[in-house]
Amino acid sequence: MIHSGFRPGLAALVASLALNAGAQITQRGDTVGKILNEWHEAGTAAGLEAITYENRDGQHSPLKTAQYPQLQIFQPDTKSGPPTGPAMALRMKPTVGNCSMSAAADQGGSLPRLYQVDPQGQKFLMMQYLANNLMIYPEHQDYDIGGNGVGGYGDLYPSNNACSIISQGSSGSDQPFLNAVFTTIAAFPPETQKMLIEKRLLMPTVQSIFRQSNKKVKTASDYLTGAAHPVVFDVSGLDEEKMVRMAHETTPAKIPPLVQVEVVEETSLVAGKDYFEAEKPHPYKLADTPVSIARIMRGNGSEYVVTVSAKKSADLTGRPVRLRWQLLQGNPKLVRLESSTKEPVARLTVRWHPPLTTASGIRSHRVDIGLFADNDVSVSAPAIISFYMLPNEMHFYDAQGRISEICYQAHNPELGLPPSSQDARWLKAMQAVSLAGDGLRSRLVEKLLTAPERQAIHKAWLPLDEQWQEVRRLEADPGKKDKAAALKKTLLQSVATTLDTPLPGDRALTVRTAIEQALEAVAGFTDLYPSFQRELLSLAAKSSKPTAQADIAHQIQRLKDLNIFSENSSGLITPFVPLDQLTDADRYYISGLNRTLLSQVLFPEALERSNAPAWVDRRLTTPKPWRDVHRYDKEGKLIGWIRHQAGRTAWFAPDGRYLPDGLGQPDKALPVIYEKNEQGLLEWRSK
Repeated sequence: MIHSGFRPGLAALVASLALNAGAQITQRGDTVGKILNEWHEAGTAAGLEAITYENRDGQHSPLKTAQYPQLQIFQPDTKSGPPTGPAMALRMKPTVGNCSMSAAADQGGSLPRLYQVDPQGQKFLMMQYLANNLMIYPEHQDYDIGGNGVGGYGDLYPSNNACSIISQGSSGSDQPFLNAVFTTIAAFPPETQKMLIEKRLLMPTVQSIFRQSNKKVKTASDYLTGAAHPVVFDVSGLDEEKMVRMAHETTPAKIPPLVQVEVVEETSLVAGKDYFEAEKPHPYKLADTPVSIARIMRGNGSEYVVTVSAKKSADLTGRPVRLRWQLLQGNPKLVRLESSTKEPVARLTVRWHPPLTTASGIRSHRVDIGLFADNDVSVSAPAIISFYMLPNEMHFYDAQGRISEICYQAHNPELGLPPSSQDARWLKAMQAVSLAGDGLRSRLVEKLLTAPERQAIHKAWLPLDEQWQEVRRLEADPGKKDKAAALKKTLLQSVATTLDTPLPGDRALTVRTAIEQALEAVAGFTDLYPSFQRELLSLAAKSSKPTAQADIAHQIQRLKDLNIFSENSSGLITPFVPLDQLTDADRYYISGLNRTLLSQVLFPEALERSNAPAWVDRRLTTPKPWRDVHRYDKEGKLIGWIRHQAGRTAWFAPDGRYLPDGLGQPDKALPVIYEKNEQGLLEWRSK
């Protein structure tokens, strides 16, 4: 049960604090600990007597509470809800907690994602935020470089908000953030902390300080960028001392405003017409709270428009606030922010985005827009409006900016290169792109890398390979395991350095970017399989990947089902349309096959990737084995779409009804029912 009480009983709070009233803030002997205790002794730091710690993972990753003798420890009882797992009830007293628990990414994932996929979970996060409650959770497997579980799954969070803190890593990664939050709260001047607690602004203020103190925030303007507001925080950006000093300087007059948002108007989506799901689909409106708005971009329109009001944003002392709408993550060419200087309202127009790559190299499918309130003294924590693109979809546009096609079973976009620079597979990749020869692989690479570039890569590879062979020899000797481990560590550091080595020529390539660009170019070669079918099948039969032949056959059948490829009587595969008539969507589908050819046939020793379609959280959508090609009349009006599935085509009217006899017989249009089959895929049938 979720309790909605917000204001702690002050009398009970005072009584519970008497025991620790004279204790130091902390037993820590570092700089942060020393200055906190000095400030507390001088009466300028409030300490932790009013704050409670709650551990919700059965002491799997507990705070060292002995370091904070003033801190209150939450004691669960029969009325406080389950003691472990995601928080389910608000705490009446100011509470900071953690829970290092998670399922595997494809089995439900981290606790923050559990909240984020559920509108009620999003509401509860907001209630915690505005009730002086803050939880810290690890991302575990929900925010890691890779695709479909090979290396990682990329960014799996469908929204972003400031209601909790998500740490990069697994169990224990929450601890540095937990300590930093407690020391920050302790550093507030007594009158400031008291006011923050009474006005329920403790956590919004902590979040503002936490994000402004990030090491990536060098200037005031940096705070208004995505660098300060990732969905997951890495400990390398944490600056606890800066947080503590900033909190100590926060007088009541410097308390940041609270920004609040609400949707005024937005694009309306109709099931069966604008998007397709089984009966009672998961809501595409994931969050509608005063501090976060989140939408799944599942519609088949060209853009999504939402008008957001921030009129309820306010400063504690009544000062006027200036609102700032900022794109935190997304392509500026695909997002339009139109705000008014007269009214606290903005119109946000977002077009569907292909996958984004964050500064840390993680693939994401989310657009984040932040709203900040500035009272000329301090800047608020952001309210965040998120738009989530389903990873298993790809949308394509025509020259007029209209939707031309939607692919509902996108391929895994990863090439399969190692996510880490310190990986021995890079040696295989360097060798593969640099060795000359008559084989198909060498012939392809020779067209993509110059001779001096290949020679430079080969020269860099030779000494590294010699070291690798020595590592292998040492590892084979049980008595030399330690020596092997030390040499391997040194070798992998050298590999990382080598990957950043510039190559000769005017293309400004490094070893790494040369490999990546060459492989991407092969993936984009639309005539690869039709031109070299027999040679590729011969290589597949000899591949070190035992499933290579089956993987290729599966991909070919998939493209035949979608009417991208056709097969003649002799078994030769050709594109359904001439090469010069291929659309961007056609080329995209073929690049998925080519990625399988790269990892399973051409570079099997260097590339590791999943050949399954792009993974998607099935709590949010049901995968669909078709593609829809939209058609327009001469005036640009949508006249319907053609659905390609299982080698067949079907016409649909603009209202989503099935046209069994095509566009010429609109009077025979039939309603459509969508259902999930035993394989977990969406099926359709006419009534």
